[in-house]
Amino acid sequence: MIHRFQKFHKQVQPGLNFKIPFIDSIEYIHDLREQVVEISSQVAVTKDNVALHIDGVLYLKIEDPYKASYGVESITSAITNLAQTTMRSEIGKLTLDKTFEERDRLNDNIVNAIDKETQDWGARCVRYEIKDIEPPNNIQKSMILQAEAERKKRANMIESEGEKQYRINLAEAKKRSQVLRAEGDAEAIIKRAEASANALISISKALENRKGQDAANFLLGERYIEAYKKIAGEQNTLILESAPLMPVENVTSSFNLLQKLQKEEQKQMKEVNKI
Repeated sequence: MIHRFQKFHKQVQPGLNFKIPFIDSIEYIHDLREQVVEISSQVAVTKDNVALHIDGVLYLKIEDPYKASYGVESITSAITNLAQTTMRSEIGKLTLDKTFEERDRLNDNIVNAIDKETQDWGARCVRYEIKDIEPPNNIQKSMILQAEAERKKRANMIESEGEKQYRINLAEAKKRSQVLRAEGDAEAIIKRAEASANALISISKALENRKGQDAANFLLGERYIEAYKKIAGEQNTLILESAPLMPVENVTSSFNLLQKLQKEEQKQMKEVNKI
């Protein structure tokens, strides 16, 4: 900013410029690049009455050198004080937990609040970053204990979820095994039923003629005799019905059939001998 006779004369841009000695004077020089302003640590009280020591960094850019020169006495000092008061105001709207959880939101609120005030000063707040938030010692100890409890809680939850998943997998495997076993048993029953059906069909075809019936009676009698032999050989007391008619008849017919077959065999042998 060039003054002539102690009054504003003109604003010059970066580069080669001339001024009249003893008449013109340079009063203000502004850096138009983005500037970093350190916000010193201060005490701010949260909504739940916890005193915090908090500091930050402000990123500033001058957009109108004329307003920055004549709108405020010291643009850097003014913005620093404004940032401190704004930061205390925003911290007072949040509880201690929210202060840590919503750090980005807090930074954005401070930037918006500062940016509204600095428009008349020809400057713009690019961004604001909170560096450190330091609670009292007793609060720090409580936070450490709380964090440790949260870690244990998460570890227990992870362990319980793992145990739950293990039990689910075990139950699913057991269920699948039972299903496969049941399917195997069902298939075996079907196969046995099919075999029995085929056997019954064959037996029914064999019983269609007289010889088949005689053979069936013979086999039935033979099995009946074997069953009685087995029972008689055991050291048990057995009470039988007085007149098991059908088995006796089957045995009798079996003996008769056996004698008949023996006679036919002897007859055939005689005929062979004659020849």
